[in-house]
Amino acid sequence: MTNQNTLRDRALAFRALHVPGRPLVLPNAWDAASARIVEDAGASAVATTSAGLAWALGVPDGDQLDRERALEA
Repeated sequence: MTNQNTLRDRALAFRALHVPGRPLVLPNAWDAASARIVEDAGASAVATTSAGLAWALGVPDGDQLDRERALEA
């Protein structure tokens, strides 16, 4: 997907991945590098894990990571 897609376009594309009888596998990434690895491995979509992201940034899970830092990551 390109950055030119609207949020609606992205939502529709994600929805199209949900096919009855064919599970959607969402590998979790915790930073940009792991997301790129997952993408390069052929994943249709990439999920995030709040704990993994927090831990990768040296912060405990449980609302300890501030919004700005999470979005930057």
